[in-house]
Amino acid sequence: MDLYTQYVSPLVSEIDRDKHILLQMLDLHREKVAPLDLTTMQYVSTLSTEDDLPQDPTELSNAFLRRLWLCNPQARSTCCKIPVGDYGLVMDESSQCAINPLDLVAVIYMTTNSFLQQEITLRMLQCNFAVPLYLPPIHPEKNGTVLLCPFRGVLGQWKSPSEGPIIKNMADSRMPFLSAVRLGCCKVSKSRVLNRVLGGPHEVNDCFINCGMEGGQLPRVLSDGLVEVCWNLLSGDNHDNVFPRPVLVANLRGDAANCEKQMSLLCYTSAILIVFCGSFGAKERELLSSWRDNTSHMIIIDCSTSVEDGQENHNEKMKQRLMKDLELPDGTMLNGCEGEEEEIAENLRDALNRFIPYLHTTNLVGTAGMANDFNMNVDEDEICRMAFSEVEEVLSGIEDGVSSYLDNQLPLQGTVWKQLCQLEKEEARHQQHTSQSLSGEKENLIKQLLDYELTTAMRAFTAALCSFDTTKRAFFLSWMRVKLEVMQLENLSRHREADEEQMREPCIGLEHFLREMGLVYERYFRGPNSDLYHMFCLPYVGAELLLYGVPLELYDGDASVFPMNWVYSVLYEVYKQLPKFSRMRVLTILGFHNSKNAEILSALFGVNFPKWGRRHIKGAYMLLLSLPDNFRMEMDCEFLLLISTEGLNPQTERNIVHDSELATFVSGLSDITLINLPDEGCNETRSNLQIAANAILCTRNLERKTTFQVVSEGAGMDGKIMSCIIDVLTTGQLSNEFQREAHPTSETRGISHNLYTPWTSSSVTSQNDQICSDAILRLKKRLLTMFHEKATNGQSTCLGAFMEHMLSLWESVKNGNFAIKFGDTGTADAIIGLCTKLVQGEKQLSDQMDLWVEALNDHITELKELESQNGERMDSDRILRILRDKAATQINTERDHIKASLWDHLRQEDIDIALVENYKVSLLKKVDLIQEQMTSDVTQKLESATIRHDMSVKMHALLTSLEAALEVKIRSLLQTCKNNNCVIEDKELEREFASVWENIPSSMNDRPLETQEIFARMLEQLKKNLSDCGLKKQNIRLRDANQLNGFKVKTAHFALSSKMKKTLQYNKNVAQRFTNKLIEDCDRKVSEKVCYKEGYSDSYMRELLAVVDKGLEVLKGEPFAMSPRFEVDIKGYICGKAAESFQEVQESFIRERDIKERFLNETRDRHMLSFIYQFRKRDQCQKAAQSFTSQCLKPAVEDFIYNSLERQIFDDMLQNQNARLYSSPKKFHYSLLKEMLLKDNFENFHEYLQSHESFCQKSIENFVRAHLSGSVMIEDRREQRMHQIFDWVKRCMNQAFESKSGAQNNVRQLLEKVCTSLESLGKITIPTQILNKPLFDMSTHREHFFANLEESVSVLSSSIAQEFMENEDVIEVPDNLPNKLQDMLFEKVKGCDKRCPFCKAPCDLGEKEHQVHEAVVHRPKGLVCYTNATSTTLSHSTCSADIAGQTQFQNGDTAGQSLPFKEYQSIYPDWKIYPEDPRNNGAAVYWRYVFMRYNSKFAQKYQCAPAILPEAWEKITQMEALQSLREAFQITE
Repeated sequence: MDLYTQYVSPLVSEIDRDKHILLQMLDLHREKVAPLDLTTMQYVSTLSTEDDLPQDPTELSNAFLRRLWLCNPQARSTCCKIPVGDYGLVMDESSQCAINPLDLVAVIYMTTNSFLQQEITLRMLQCNFAVPLYLPPIHPEKNGTVLLCPFRGVLGQWKSPSEGPIIKNMADSRMPFLSAVRLGCCKVSKSRVLNRVLGGPHEVNDCFINCGMEGGQLPRVLSDGLVEVCWNLLSGDNHDNVFPRPVLVANLRGDAANCEKQMSLLCYTSAILIVFCGSFGAKERELLSSWRDNTSHMIIIDCSTSVEDGQENHNEKMKQRLMKDLELPDGTMLNGCEGEEEEIAENLRDALNRFIPYLHTTNLVGTAGMANDFNMNVDEDEICRMAFSEVEEVLSGIEDGVSSYLDNQLPLQGTVWKQLCQLEKEEARHQQHTSQSLSGEKENLIKQLLDYELTTAMRAFTAALCSFDTTKRAFFLSWMRVKLEVMQLENLSRHREADEEQMREPCIGLEHFLREMGLVYERYFRGPNSDLYHMFCLPYVGAELLLYGVPLELYDGDASVFPMNWVYSVLYEVYKQLPKFSRMRVLTILGFHNSKNAEILSALFGVNFPKWGRRHIKGAYMLLLSLPDNFRMEMDCEFLLLISTEGLNPQTERNIVHDSELATFVSGLSDITLINLPDEGCNETRSNLQIAANAILCTRNLERKTTFQVVSEGAGMDGKIMSCIIDVLTTGQLSNEFQREAHPTSETRGISHNLYTPWTSSSVTSQNDQICSDAILRLKKRLLTMFHEKATNGQSTCLGAFMEHMLSLWESVKNGNFAIKFGDTGTADAIIGLCTKLVQGEKQLSDQMDLWVEALNDHITELKELESQNGERMDSDRILRILRDKAATQINTERDHIKASLWDHLRQEDIDIALVENYKVSLLKKVDLIQEQMTSDVTQKLESATIRHDMSVKMHALLTSLEAALEVKIRSLLQTCKNNNCVIEDKELEREFASVWENIPSSMNDRPLETQEIFARMLEQLKKNLSDCGLKKQNIRLRDANQLNGFKVKTAHFALSSKMKKTLQYNKNVAQRFTNKLIEDCDRKVSEKVCYKEGYSDSYMRELLAVVDKGLEVLKGEPFAMSPRFEVDIKGYICGKAAESFQEVQESFIRERDIKERFLNETRDRHMLSFIYQFRKRDQCQKAAQSFTSQCLKPAVEDFIYNSLERQIFDDMLQNQNARLYSSPKKFHYSLLKEMLLKDNFENFHEYLQSHESFCQKSIENFVRAHLSGSVMIEDRREQRMHQIFDWVKRCMNQAFESKSGAQNNVRQLLEKVCTSLESLGKITIPTQILNKPLFDMSTHREHFFANLEESVSVLSSSIAQEFMENEDVIEVPDNLPNKLQDMLFEKVKGCDKRCPFCKAPCDLGEKEHQVHEAVVHRPKGLVCYTNATSTTLSHSTCSADIAGQTQFQNGDTAGQSLPFKEYQSIYPDWKIYPEDPRNNGAAVYWRYVFMRYNSKFAQKYQCAPAILPEAWEKITQMEALQSLREAFQITE
C-alpha cells in the first residue's frame, strides 16, 4: 500500500505538463522510489536551527514539515526568496509565493507514506488546519484515494452538555457531516465564508486556505477536486460554541460540476450539502436536482452575478420555482450576491444551527466504506488489514479488563520482577550483611520467574515484529499504538464520572508490550529453555526498531531497574549495523509529572517518544538519531542518542529513591541533560527540584561531565530556581584551566528556556504557536552551541565505549556508590531553600530597581531643579554619574541584604551549615554575579533614560516651535477662507504645511564635523603653531591618547646637555610632574567646552595651544633643557586627547541630528494630517459660528427688535378714546354701526352686510395707516433694543462657556445651551432647527469655537447697527409692520365668528368661549337678499318678529321641510333669538331706518322688487336710529 507509487509512478509518461513542472519545482519527482517517511522527517526537522525563508521552491516541502512540527501558524506558506524560476509554469511574478498553498498540502500528502501522514494530520489539526480526506488523481484516468489511515490516530476532546467531557477517536466518532461545494464561478470566496462560519463571531479562523491568504490567489495545479475536512468541537463555554453539537465539515475544491465522484460520495454521506451557486442555468438546475435526490438537506447560497433590471424579477421567479422543485424549506436559499461575506457567514451559521440538532450522523470509517461503490481507492489495503488482524489477535481478551489482561498476557511486569530487582539492589548495597532469608527470597523469586512460559499475546506480538515484511510490521506497530490509545482514552472518557475504584484501572500502551519483549529476553538470559530459544533474534528486531525511529525502553521506571542484558544486546546489534568508528553524543531530557518531553523532542528533532499524559508509563526511553552533515561538523559526531524520561513523580520516600536512581543514571550517561519543569502550580514542584538537585549532586564527580540546562514550560519561579541550583552546584567542579574568574562558563551555567507550549493550552492560537515555534528554535540553537563547546573541550564517544560506561554507571547506581544516598534530600533541600531565597531576593531587587528606573524622569527633574537653585550648570554626564552612584548604593545595599537573608534562612530552618559549606563560595559568587548583572542592566537603562530625557526636552522645544508656527499658519488660512468665502483643497494645505515644515527653527542644517575633519583641522592648527615657534621640519602627528596609557617623558625629550646620568632621573620626574599638571590644565579647559556641548572650533584649538605655550615657557625656567621633540609630542598628545573629546561631542550632535531627523520624518505625515484635520475642524467651527449667527441669531435679534416696536405702536394706538373703542368686540361693533350711520353711504352698508369680517379688517387697516402716518421716527428705541439683545447674547455665551467641562465639547450642545439661556431671559424665540444639520455635529475646543462665535456675533451687531445708520432717512418701520398691527388689532376685536342663520347678524357675545350665540341687533332679512315666500319682493320681517308669529322657514338645513320659526332651536340649538316686543322696537329701529332709506338700492343690487315697508318706518329719523343703537348696545355717550 504505497500512495506514492500510485501517484508518482506514471510521472514520465502520463502526467500532464503543469503537474509535472510543479513536482519538479518542489524537487519531489526524484522521490518516486522511496516516499517520505518518519525517518526522513527526523532528518528534515533536525536540519535547521532557523526559520529562514526558503531559498527556492525546492525547499518548500521541507520547510512545511519543519514548521508544522514546530506548530508554526505559517507552515503552509509558500513564500520563497526566489519564488519564480525558469520552470515554464504560469505564475504571478509580483507574488513572493511560488505556488498555491493548497497545492503544497496536496503534494505533501501525495509523496508521503501513511505513517508520516498520520503525524502530519495530527499536527495540522493541532494547528487548526484543514486536512485532505480525498486526494484527486494526478492523471485523469486514475482513481482518486480516500484517506482513512491518517485519521486513525486523531483524538478529539469536547464537552457535551449531557455527557460531560468526551474523548474519542475521530475516525470512528459519529457526528453530522456538513459538505460545502461550489457550482460555477462565484465572486464570493466559499472557503473564506466557511472560515468565518467556523470561527464564529468572536474568533479569526484560517482553517481553509482561501484567496485572501498569501498565495491563495495563485492558480491551483494539483488540488482541484481535493476534499478537505476539519472538525468543529464543543468547548466548555457555550458562548464560544459555534454549533450546538460537534460537526465534521468537508470542503470540495474546484467546480463541483467537474467532480462527479466526489459529489456522489459527499451527497450520500453528508447530512447537509451547502452549494455556493454561481448561476441557475439549465445545467446547474439539473445538477442541483440530482444532488437533492441523494442528500438529506441542502442549502443553496445564490452567488450569481448581478442581472439587468429587466431580468431581476425573472431571476427571482426562477429561484422560487427551483426551491419548489427541490422541495427546499424556507430559509435554505440564501442571498450571496450583494451581502458582505460576514453577513453571508452569519446567515449560513443561523441556517445550519436550525438543522444541526436533528441531523443524522456518520463517521469517516463509514465514508471510506462507501468509496469503493464510487470507484475510489481507499488507502488501507490488504497489508494494512493483515496488520490489523494481527493486532486483534494480540489484544484478544483485553475487553475483559486491562488488569486481568496484564496479569495473564504480560505477567513479567508484575510483582515478581519488581521484587527481584529490588532484592538484587539491596543485595548489592549490603554485600557483607546479606541475610540467609534474603537469599532464600531471591531464589524463590527467580524460580517463579523461570516458570514463565510465553503467553499467547506475546507470541503473536513477537511473531508480528519478526516479520520480514517491514511495511506490515510498521502498520502493526501503528495499529497497536492507535488501538491501545483509543481504547484507553475512550475508557477514560467513559469512566470520568466514576468513583476512584473504577478510575484505578491501569492504562496500557505499546510500550508495555515492548517492555515485556525485553523482559522475555531477560528471562531467557536467566535460564534458557526450548520454548524461548528463538528469543535470541529479539535484539536484532529491537535494533531495527530503534534505527527506524521506535523508542525502546532504557530504564524500567516501574521496577526501577536497568534491563542490562536486553539493552546491551540491542545496542550491540545497533553497533554492528553502524559504520565503524561512528561517534555519538547523548542528550537526555528529564521529564516530571505532566512534562511535555515527547512534544519538545518531536518539535526539536521530529521524533516520536511515548507521551506521559496518554499512557501513564514510567521510565526512560532511547532513540538513535542520525545527524545531518552540518550538525556532524559542529558536534564532531555522526549520531545523537536521545534519552527521554517520563513520569518522575515521587509521592513516597521509596518513589523518591527510585526516581533519584533513574535521574542519576540517565544524567550520568549524557553530555547534556535538559531538566524539563512543568508549568507552575504543580504540587510536586518541591520533589521535582529535589530529584534534579540530587541528580546533579550525584553526577558532579563522575568522570563523564554532563551539562545541565533548564527548560520551563511557564514563566514562573521554578525555572529560575533550578537554574540557580545548577549554577551553585556546578560552579567550581571543573579543573582550574576551565575556570575563568568568578563567572560560571556557558559550559556549566544553568540557563532557563521558557517554552510557552501550545500542547498545554486548550485554545490554540496563532500567537501562542508562533511563540512556541520561536522558543523551540532558540533552544535548538542553544543546544547546538553547547554541543559545539563539548566538541572543542573533549572527544565524542563511540557506541562501544558508551555501552561500557553504561554498564559501569549502572553498577554504581545499583551499588549506591555515591557520596549522597538516593533517598537523602537534606543537602538538596538546603540548596533549594537557599536558591529560592536567592531568586526571591533577585526578583525583589529587580522589582525595586525597575520602580527606581521608572521614576528616573523625576530624579533627573529634581537634579535639574537643584542645579537651577544653586546656580550651577549640570551636564548630562554629571547627572549620569550621580544617578549611577545612587543606583550602585541601592544595589549594594540589596546585595548585602540578600547575603544576610541566606544565612538567616539557614538559622531559621535549623539547617546544618556543614551541608552547604562546600557551596558557600558558589552562593556568594552567585550573589556577586546578580549584583554585577543588575548594575550593568541599570547602567544601560540610566544611559538610555538620560539621553531620552535630554532628547525629550529638545523634542518638546522643537514641537513647541513647530506647533506655534503651524498655529500661525492655520489662523492665516482661516482668515483667508473667511474673507474670500473660499474652500482650500488638501493639496494646497499640504503645500502650506510643507512651507512651515521646511522652516522649522532648529540647528539641523548645521552639519556636524566628521572625525577626519576634526583631526585634519586640529593638525592644521598644530602645524601653524609649531611653525610660529620655529619647528617647521618636525614630524607632526596626533597621538592616540587611549593607547599610550598617559604621556610618558622619555630620555629623547631632553636636550643633549640634560642627559647626564646622575641628573637624568631627577629631570624626568620634574618634567613628568610638569607634564601631568599641564595635561590636567588642558583637560580642564577642554572639559569646560565639552560641558557646554560646544562643537569644535579652530579658536578653541588656538586657545588650547596658547595654554600649552604658556606652560612651556614656565618649564624653561628649570635647570634642564627640553628638546624640540618634547614640544611636538606634548602638543600632539594634548591635541589628540582634545580631538577625542570634541569628537564625542560631535557624535552626540550626529546622534541628536539623526534622532531629530528620524523623529521629524516619522512624525511628518502625522503632523500634516493633524494640521489638515485641525484646519478643517476649525474651519468648520468658523462656518458653524457664522451659520448659527446668520440663520439663528439674526432672525431672533431682528424679531426681538421689531416685535418690541410693534407692541409699542400697538399700545400707542389704543391710547385715549381709542382705548374704549377697541376695548371689546361689542364696542367695536357699535362703533362700526355708528360710523356707517353717520357717513350714510349705501356702499358701506352693503359691504358690511355682505362680509362683516372683511369690512372690519378694512376699517382697522384705515385706522392703522392713519395712525402710522402721524407717528414719529423710532430709531432711538430700535437701537436701545439692539444693545439689550446683544448684551443678553454675550451673557449667555459666557454662561455656556463656563458651564461646560473638559477640553472637547460638542458644538450642538454648546449652542443649544446658549439658545436655552437666551429664551429664558425674555420673549425671544430662536429657530434651532438648523442645529440638527451635520455641520454642528462635532466636538472641538471651546476656546476656538467661542472665539469664532464672539467674532461672528460682533460682526452681526456691527452690520445691524450699520444698517440702521444707512437707512434712517429711508425706512422708518419695516414693510410688514402695518399688516402685523392690523392682525394684532383684529385679533383683539374680532369676537365670535358665528352669524345668525336667518339674517346673518354677527354674534355680539364678547366671551371667547360660549355655547349659545346671540346678536344684539337682528336685521330685516331683505337686507341680506331674503324675499317673501310667494313673491320676489324683499322681505322686511326680522328674526325676532318671525319667532313671535306663525310663519315658517325652509332651507338646506331642514332638508326641504317647512318648520315654524318658533321651532328654530330644533335645527339651530346653538342660537338664541329673543322675540320682538311690540311695545318696544328700539333694537330694530336702526336697520328699519337703513332699509327704508336704501330700499330701492338694495332691490336693485339684489335684482328683486323693493320691499313693501310699513308706513311707520318712513318716520324714523337718523337720530332715532342712533339712539336705538345706543340702547341696544347699552352705550352711554
